[in-house]
Amino acid sequence: MPPNVFTAELIRSRKALGMTQTQLARSANISLSSLNRWEQGGSLPRRENAERLDHELRTEGRLLARFDEAKDGFTVPPWARDLVSIETAARTVHVVALALVPGYLQSPLYASMLFRASRPWAPDAEIGRLVRLRCQRLEQLPDLRVTAVFPVSAIDSLPPEIRTEQVAALQRWVSTGRVTLHLVPHESLLLVPTAPVMVFQLENGEQVISSDHATGSVVAETSMHPRLTSMVSTALAAALPSRMSLEVLEGLT
Repeated sequence: MPPNVFTAELIRSRKALGMTQTQLARSANISLSSLNRWEQGGSLPRRENAERLDHELRTEGRLLARFDEAKDGFTVPPWARDLVSIETAARTVHVVALALVPGYLQSPLYASMLFRASRPWAPDAEIGRLVRLRCQRLEQLPDLRVTAVFPVSAIDSLPPEIRTEQVAALQRWVSTGRVTLHLVPHESLLLVPTAPVMVFQLENGEQVISSDHATGSVVAETSMHPRLTSMVSTALAAALPSRMSLEVLEGLT
């Protein structure tokens, strides 16, 4: 069985409490061999055991949500696995995308269009799985707040059906209070960063910066943080304030 989001969350949560596998197995009244197998990704537990682990690790439903996700087959593809633990530990993220709506905020039709273009050989079932994984990701990270910077052209050049759905999805996320949008108008140039960048602020105060490339996500060395955060600030300066961005978004419906 491939690595999955339940495995990553189980290990992270156990280590966050400073527990060994033996201690957790004893407190949750499960066998050590079963716990080891679950952490290795060899299998998934029964739901009652997942509930017991969620309770013992005090994750308040987060581990159980990862269990449901893995059980339904939403295993994380290789190009996204490095982000799982970062996203789970993060409380805010600033996303700058040069050409597209950021993945967290994409609607199903939008995501399907992109996956189909990048994977023309993939069967419909695989495209559907990737779309569900992407479009449900932010819902599975209830503590994460997103500030997104991307160009208006990422939306207004879409076919009408996709544009309408994508605008509605963005408006819905903004209405939750968890998402802030800054659209870059046509008359402004978004010169940097040259690849999509995500600046995560973790619960413990640490900062992690990831950049998307054709072969996957790359976590930047700490020495690169000042340069990358400066690029994000430059992108924000080129974008509209959130209120004006919402007005532009309303005009696209």
